[in-house]
Amino acid sequence: MAEEDGGQEKTEDPSARRQEEAIDEGQVLASKELMVLVVLLTGGMQLMMNGNYYFNELVSIFRHDLVFSEPMMRGLPLPDAMVEAFSGVLVPFLMFAVPISIMLIATQAAYGGIHFVMGNASLKLNKINPGTGLARMFGTQALMEAFKSILKITLVGGVGVFYIVDQLPLIINITQVSFEAALVATGSLIIKIFIVLVAGAGVVAFVDAFYQWRRHKDQMMMTKQEAKDEHKQSEGSPEVRAKIRQMQRESAERGSVVNLDEAQVVLTNPTHFAVALRYDFADGTAPRVVAKGSDMVADQIRERATELGLPMLSYPLLTRAIYYTSAIGQEIHTELYRAVATVLSFVFQAGPDALQPDIEVPEELHFDTAGKKMGGAK
Repeated sequence: MAEEDGGQEKTEDPSARRQEEAIDEGQVLASKELMVLVVLLTGGMQLMMNGNYYFNELVSIFRHDLVFSEPMMRGLPLPDAMVEAFSGVLVPFLMFAVPISIMLIATQAAYGGIHFVMGNASLKLNKINPGTGLARMFGTQALMEAFKSILKITLVGGVGVFYIVDQLPLIINITQVSFEAALVATGSLIIKIFIVLVAGAGVVAFVDAFYQWRRHKDQMMMTKQEAKDEHKQSEGSPEVRAKIRQMQRESAERGSVVNLDEAQVVLTNPTHFAVALRYDFADGTAPRVVAKGSDMVADQIRERATELGLPMLSYPLLTRAIYYTSAIGQEIHTELYRAVATVLSFVFQAGPDALQPDIEVPEELHFDTAGKKMGGAK
């Protein structure tokens, strides 16, 4: 079943957040008819297995425990005498009620899960609103509940009446047999009637359980727009995340400028980008990025490099390649070793009048100013 929300069908499975919100709002999958069936089955099985015990205990309570003369003669107040008289009911009651409670909890856990919703215990004014009440009375849910009630009465009541009518000869003959035989026949008849009624209730429970599951599923489904909006709320929109990453990168780049005195050379774009490199001769590792930046940060790197007297060389392709492939504090990309080695060799060995050497940057590391690979440019 597809419901529409703003012109969109609910085709998306509910997210974990949507399910949690539904539980908080009290939208828990449950079936009253299924619970009724569990009570009937569990209670009936107990009566079939322990019926003699419950009958004897009940008779004993009526014969002995409900006699108040003896407690009254001992001077007990009437409330205490009543508590003492009815205390004998506790054990049989618990033996009967506890298994039913366990089965109810287990069934709900398997069907819709166990959820304690505080909101359901609070006062909801819309429940006593006449307009809301009328809407509930004539809504789809109310019609379905009416249909279930009619189905229950027709199926369970009709089957029960049909079975009793079918057994009328046996019922009439009970008066013509001995008391013991009549008692056995009556007990057998009651058990069979109970089984027939439980079977009818089982059909109703199955219909209701399926309907409640389907209705709950349809209510939980989301439109594509709802799923998209929720994803944005939980993860943040792509634009916001990109802006955050940009601000974090710029903050790191600005902080790296203070370490520029560790650099040995600065490569520029010449204006939009700048990277500062250092090579440690002692450990012989690859050159690493001491500082890097674009636009305003690049201006700060160039100004600081001028103050420190660092050599600055203009290699647009190499500068952008290092900027987009290496983070501050990391070694340069392996494919850039040859080009950077040529630059460092020139810085350390060439005289002030020497010409900048030509270098080759691998085509797969050619980037434009936006960070996109260029393909064939040198």
